[in-house]
Amino acid sequence: MKRFLEIILGVSLIVALAMLFVWIFNDGKNEQKKEVDTAVSEDIEKEETIESTSEDSNSEYKIVIDAGHQGSPSLEKEPIGPGASETKPKVAAGTKGVSTGVYEYELTLEISLQLRDELESRGYQVIMIRESNDVDISNSERAQIANEANADAFIRIHANGSENSADTGAMTICQTMDNPYNGAIYQQCYDLSECVLDSYVDSTGCNREYVWETDTMSGINWCQVPVTIVEMGYMTNPDEDEIMQTPEYQEKIVQGIANGIDDYFEKENENGD
Repeated sequence: MKRFLEIILGVSLIVALAMLFVWIFNDGKNEQKKEVDTAVSEDIEKEETIESTSEDSNSEYKIVIDAGHQGSPSLEKEPIGPGASETKPKVAAGTKGVSTGVYEYELTLEISLQLRDELESRGYQVIMIRESNDVDISNSERAQIANEANADAFIRIHANGSENSADTGAMTICQTMDNPYNGAIYQQCYDLSECVLDSYVDSTGCNREYVWETDTMSGINWCQVPVTIVEMGYMTNPDEDEIMQTPEYQEKIVQGIANGIDDYFEKENENGD
Protein backbone atom coordinates (compact mmCIF):
# COMPACT_ATOMS: atom_id res chain seq x y z
CA MET A 1 0.00 0.00 0.00
CA LYS A 2 2.86 2.34 0.91
CA ARG A 3 4.55 1.58 -2.42
CA PHE A 4 1.30 2.35 -4.26
CA LEU A 5 0.98 5.76 -2.56
CA GLU A 6 4.58 6.60 -3.44
CA ILE A 7 3.86 5.82 -7.12
CA ILE A 8 0.70 7.97 -7.07
CA LEU A 9 2.58 10.87 -5.48
CA GLY A 10 5.41 10.51 -8.02
CA VAL A 11 3.03 10.55 -10.96
CA SER A 12 1.17 13.56 -9.50
CA LEU A 13 4.45 15.42 -9.09
CA ILE A 14 5.44 14.69 -12.69
CA VAL A 15 2.04 15.86 -13.95
CA ALA A 16 2.27 19.02 -11.85
CA LEU A 17 5.76 19.77 -13.14
CA ALA A 18 4.60 19.17 -16.72
CA MET A 19 1.66 21.53 -16.27
CA LEU A 20 3.97 24.15 -14.76
CA PHE A 21 6.36 23.81 -17.72
CA VAL A 22 3.49 24.18 -20.21
CA TRP A 23 2.20 27.26 -18.36
CA ILE A 24 5.65 28.87 -18.32
CA PHE A 25 6.19 28.05 -22.03
CA ASN A 26 2.79 29.45 -23.07
CA ASP A 27 3.26 32.55 -20.93
CA GLY A 28 6.61 33.16 -22.61
CA LYS A 29 5.03 32.76 -26.05
CA ASN A 30 2.23 35.14 -25.09
CA GLU A 31 4.75 37.73 -23.93
CA GLN A 32 6.73 37.29 -27.14
CA LYS A 33 3.54 37.62 -29.19
CA LYS A 34 2.64 40.79 -27.28
CA GLU A 35 6.07 42.22 -28.04
CA VAL A 36 5.74 41.36 -31.74
CA ASP A 37 2.20 42.75 -31.90
CA THR A 38 3.35 45.94 -30.17
CA ALA A 39 6.27 46.34 -32.58
CA VAL A 40 4.03 45.77 -35.61
CA SER A 41 1.46 48.21 -34.26
CA GLU A 42 4.16 50.84 -33.70
CA ASP A 43 5.48 50.34 -37.26
CA ILE A 44 1.99 50.72 -38.68
CA GLU A 45 1.38 53.87 -36.64
CA LYS A 46 4.77 55.26 -37.73
CA GLU A 47 4.00 54.52 -41.40
CA GLU A 48 0.54 56.10 -41.11
CA THR A 49 2.10 59.14 -39.43
CA ILE A 50 4.65 59.51 -42.26
CA GLU A 51 1.90 59.23 -44.90
CA SER A 52 -0.31 61.67 -43.01
CA THR A 53 2.57 64.13 -42.63
CA SER A 54 3.36 63.85 -46.34
CA GLU A 55 -0.26 64.50 -47.31
CA ASP A 56 -0.47 67.42 -44.88
CA SER A 57 2.68 68.99 -46.32
CA ASN A 58 1.32 68.64 -49.88
CA SER A 59 -1.99 70.24 -48.97
CA GLU A 60 -0.44 73.70 -49.22
CA TYR A 61 0.29 73.17 -52.93
CA LYS A 62 -2.20 73.91 -55.67
CA ILE A 63 -1.78 72.02 -58.97
CA VAL A 64 -3.64 73.01 -62.14
CA ILE A 65 -3.91 70.30 -64.80
CA ASP A 66 -4.62 71.09 -68.44
CA ALA A 67 -5.67 68.19 -70.65
CA GLY A 68 -4.29 69.39 -73.97
CA HIS A 69 -6.59 70.30 -76.89
CA GLN A 70 -10.37 69.69 -76.98
CA GLY A 71 -13.06 67.96 -79.01
CA SER A 72 -13.18 70.68 -81.67
CA PRO A 73 -10.20 72.93 -82.47
CA SER A 74 -10.54 76.69 -82.47
CA LEU A 75 -8.72 78.17 -85.46
CA GLU A 76 -9.53 81.74 -84.49
CA LYS A 77 -6.25 83.52 -83.70
CA GLU A 78 -5.03 85.07 -80.45
CA PRO A 79 -1.74 86.80 -79.49
CA ILE A 80 1.11 84.41 -78.75
CA GLY A 81 1.74 86.33 -75.53
CA PRO A 82 0.51 89.41 -73.66
CA GLY A 83 0.74 92.42 -76.00
CA ALA A 84 2.27 90.37 -78.84
CA SER A 85 1.59 91.18 -82.49
CA GLU A 86 2.29 87.56 -83.51
CA THR A 87 -0.77 85.30 -83.31
CA LYS A 88 -1.57 81.59 -83.27
CA PRO A 89 -4.80 79.52 -83.36
CA LYS A 90 -6.51 79.52 -79.98
CA VAL A 91 -6.52 75.70 -79.82
CA ALA A 92 -4.89 73.45 -82.42
CA ALA A 93 -6.40 70.12 -83.47
CA GLY A 94 -3.69 67.95 -81.99
CA THR A 95 -2.55 64.58 -83.30
CA LYS A 96 -4.13 61.11 -83.56
CA GLY A 97 -2.99 57.56 -82.89
CA VAL A 98 -1.80 55.84 -86.09
CA SER A 99 -2.65 52.40 -84.71
CA THR A 100 -5.46 53.03 -82.23
CA GLY A 101 -7.27 55.89 -83.95
CA VAL A 102 -7.54 57.62 -80.55
CA TYR A 103 -7.36 61.41 -80.71
CA GLU A 104 -4.81 63.29 -78.64
CA TYR A 105 -7.53 65.24 -76.81
CA GLU A 106 -9.07 61.91 -75.70
CA LEU A 107 -5.80 60.50 -74.40
CA THR A 108 -4.81 63.71 -72.62
CA LEU A 109 -8.13 63.87 -70.78
CA GLU A 110 -7.91 60.22 -69.72
CA ILE A 111 -4.42 60.72 -68.28
CA SER A 112 -5.33 64.08 -66.70
CA LEU A 113 -8.28 62.60 -64.81
CA GLN A 114 -6.12 59.78 -63.48
CA LEU A 115 -3.41 62.28 -62.53
CA ARG A 116 -5.97 64.37 -60.67
CA ASP A 117 -6.98 61.37 -58.57
CA GLU A 118 -3.37 60.42 -57.85
CA LEU A 119 -2.37 63.93 -56.82
CA GLU A 120 -5.42 64.32 -54.60
CA SER A 121 -4.54 61.02 -52.92
CA ARG A 122 -1.14 62.55 -52.15
CA GLY A 123 -2.80 65.53 -50.50
CA TYR A 124 -2.48 68.15 -53.26
CA GLN A 125 -5.19 70.65 -54.15
CA VAL A 126 -6.07 70.07 -57.81
CA ILE A 127 -7.90 72.27 -60.32
CA MET A 128 -8.83 70.88 -63.74
CA ILE A 129 -8.93 73.12 -66.80
CA ARG A 130 -11.38 70.72 -68.40
CA GLU A 131 -13.12 67.45 -67.47
CA SER A 132 -14.90 67.05 -70.79
CA ASN A 133 -13.95 67.10 -74.46
CA ASP A 134 -16.92 69.35 -75.25
CA VAL A 135 -15.34 72.67 -74.26
CA ASP A 136 -13.99 75.77 -75.97
CA ILE A 137 -11.09 77.17 -73.94
CA SER A 138 -8.21 78.94 -75.66
CA ASN A 139 -4.58 78.47 -74.63
CA SER A 140 -4.39 81.97 -73.16
CA GLU A 141 -7.59 81.34 -71.19
CA ARG A 142 -6.14 78.09 -69.83
CA ALA A 143 -3.06 79.95 -68.66
CA GLN A 144 -5.23 82.65 -67.11
CA ILE A 145 -7.10 80.02 -65.06
CA ALA A 146 -3.76 78.84 -63.64
CA ASN A 147 -2.67 82.45 -63.00
CA GLU A 148 -5.87 83.35 -61.18
CA ALA A 149 -5.60 80.19 -59.07
CA ASN A 150 -2.02 81.23 -58.20
CA ALA A 151 -1.00 77.67 -59.05
CA ASP A 152 2.19 76.28 -57.57
CA ALA A 153 2.53 74.16 -60.72
CA PHE A 154 0.65 74.18 -64.02
CA ILE A 155 0.89 70.77 -65.72
CA ARG A 156 -0.15 70.69 -69.38
CA ILE A 157 -0.65 67.15 -70.68
CA HIS A 158 0.01 66.48 -74.38
CA ALA A 159 1.14 63.72 -76.75
CA ASN A 160 3.55 64.17 -79.62
CA GLY A 161 3.39 63.64 -83.37
CA SER A 162 6.02 63.43 -86.09
CA GLU A 163 6.33 62.81 -89.82
CA ASN A 164 8.89 60.15 -88.89
CA SER A 165 7.01 57.16 -87.48
CA ALA A 166 10.22 55.89 -85.85
CA ASP A 167 10.40 58.87 -83.48
CA THR A 168 9.74 57.78 -79.91
CA GLY A 169 10.06 59.03 -76.36
CA ALA A 170 8.98 61.76 -73.98
CA MET A 171 9.94 65.39 -73.62
CA THR A 172 8.86 68.37 -71.55
CA ILE A 173 8.64 71.99 -72.69
CA CYS A 174 9.25 75.33 -71.03
CA GLN A 175 10.16 78.87 -72.11
CA THR A 176 13.70 80.24 -72.55
CA MET A 177 15.35 82.45 -69.96
CA ASP A 178 15.02 85.35 -72.44
CA ASN A 179 11.28 84.94 -72.88
CA PRO A 180 9.83 88.48 -73.07
CA TYR A 181 6.58 87.51 -71.35
CA ASN A 182 7.66 85.43 -68.36
CA GLY A 183 11.41 84.97 -68.43
CA ALA A 184 11.50 85.82 -64.72
CA ILE A 185 10.06 82.41 -63.83
CA TYR A 186 12.22 80.48 -66.31
CA GLN A 187 14.26 78.64 -63.66
CA GLN A 188 11.18 77.38 -61.84
CA CYS A 189 9.65 76.22 -65.11
CA TYR A 190 12.86 74.53 -66.19
CA ASP A 191 13.22 72.76 -62.82
CA LEU A 192 9.61 71.59 -62.98
CA SER A 193 10.11 70.35 -66.55
CA GLU A 194 13.32 68.51 -65.69
CA CYS A 195 11.94 66.88 -62.53
CA VAL A 196 8.81 65.68 -64.32
CA LEU A 197 10.74 64.38 -67.33
CA ASP A 198 13.30 62.50 -65.23
CA SER A 199 10.65 60.84 -63.06
CA TYR A 200 8.47 60.10 -66.09
CA VAL A 201 11.32 58.27 -67.82
CA ASP A 202 12.20 56.41 -64.61
CA SER A 203 8.61 55.24 -64.24
CA THR A 204 7.81 54.31 -67.84
CA GLY A 205 11.22 53.25 -69.10
CA CYS A 206 10.63 55.20 -72.32
CA ASN A 207 13.24 57.01 -74.38
CA ARG A 208 14.26 60.34 -72.81
CA GLU A 209 14.33 63.17 -75.32
CA TYR A 210 15.01 66.51 -73.59
CA VAL A 211 13.57 69.64 -72.02
CA TRP A 212 12.72 71.76 -75.04
CA GLU A 213 13.11 75.46 -74.32
CA THR A 214 11.02 77.53 -76.74
CA ASP A 215 9.06 80.78 -76.78
CA THR A 216 6.60 79.60 -79.42
CA MET A 217 3.98 78.16 -77.04
CA SER A 218 1.21 80.64 -76.28
CA GLY A 219 -0.09 78.43 -73.47
CA ILE A 220 3.27 78.92 -71.75
CA ASN A 221 3.85 82.57 -72.70
CA TRP A 222 0.64 83.69 -71.01
CA CYS A 223 1.59 81.97 -67.73
CA GLN A 224 2.81 83.79 -64.65
CA VAL A 225 3.12 80.58 -62.62
CA PRO A 226 5.53 77.62 -62.96
CA VAL A 227 4.43 75.65 -66.02
CA THR A 228 5.51 72.68 -68.12
CA ILE A 229 4.12 70.84 -71.11
CA VAL A 230 4.49 67.06 -70.89
CA GLU A 231 4.74 65.35 -74.27
CA MET A 232 4.04 61.78 -73.13
CA GLY A 233 5.06 59.98 -76.32
CA TYR A 234 4.51 59.81 -80.05
CA MET A 235 1.04 58.82 -81.22
CA THR A 236 2.56 58.65 -84.71
CA ASN A 237 4.76 55.75 -83.57
CA PRO A 238 2.64 52.55 -83.80
CA ASP A 239 4.20 50.85 -80.77
CA GLU A 240 4.15 53.93 -78.56
CA ASP A 241 0.61 54.76 -79.64
CA GLU A 242 -0.60 51.32 -78.61
CA ILE A 243 1.24 51.13 -75.30
CA MET A 244 -0.08 54.54 -74.21
CA GLN A 245 -3.58 53.09 -74.40
CA THR A 246 -2.88 50.24 -71.95
CA PRO A 247 -3.97 50.64 -68.30
CA GLU A 248 -0.60 49.37 -67.05
CA TYR A 249 1.40 51.97 -68.98
CA GLN A 250 -1.05 54.75 -68.14
CA GLU A 251 -0.50 53.95 -64.46
CA LYS A 252 3.25 54.35 -65.02
CA ILE A 253 2.65 57.66 -66.81
CA VAL A 254 0.58 59.00 -63.93
CA GLN A 255 3.02 57.82 -61.25
CA GLY A 256 5.93 59.31 -63.18
CA ILE A 257 4.34 62.75 -63.50
CA ALA A 258 3.17 62.75 -59.86
CA ASN A 259 6.61 61.69 -58.62
CA GLY A 260 8.16 64.47 -60.69
CA ILE A 261 5.88 67.00 -59.05
CA ASP A 262 6.90 65.67 -55.62
CA ASP A 263 10.56 65.99 -56.61
CA TYR A 264 10.05 69.54 -57.85
CA PHE A 265 8.58 70.77 -54.57
CA GLU A 266 11.28 68.95 -52.61
CA LYS A 267 13.90 70.74 -54.72
CA GLU A 268 12.13 74.08 -54.28
CA ASN A 269 12.10 73.60 -50.51
CA GLU A 270 15.80 72.74 -50.49
CA ASN A 271 16.60 75.83 -52.55
CA GLY A 272 14.44 77.92 -50.24
CA ASP A 273 16.44 76.73 -47.24
